Amino acid sequence: MQLIHDATASAVEPGTMLHMVAGPRVGEAWRFEKIIEHHTDGHRVQVTRTHPKLGRIPREYHPRLFGCSVAAEVRWYADKRRLRNGLHFIASQAVLLTLGGVIAWLVAEYGNAQWGGILSLLGVHGEQ
Repeated sequence: MQLIHDATASAVEPGTMLHMVAGPRVGEAWRFEKIIEHHTDGHRVQVTRTHPKLGRIPREYHPRLFGCSVAAEVRWYADKRRLRNGLHFIASQAVLLTLGGVIAWLVAEYGNAQWGGILSLLGVHGEQ
């Protein structure tokens, strides 16, 4: 999951300072830490802010308060080259095995006498 800033359409990295654009604390700067799944409305953004007496204060807010939204990453799309190569390998093996099965059937059914020229082109040599 990535936090996307709606105004710039760019990804927000952890550690970036975000300013609230809505809610009762408009204008306050918070440091973005991570995205947390929320059971009722999707996601929350965990942010922290320094306090002179208490140190760093963690809070969880809805991403819309910072003018952001959460975008889910699609992992299989990032691996599409590996998926394509795997499918290519499986398809080529299926074609080769089917062709080998047809050749074996031709040899078993009709023998090498009638198909000798064609079978020798394909690399099949009969008993001598």
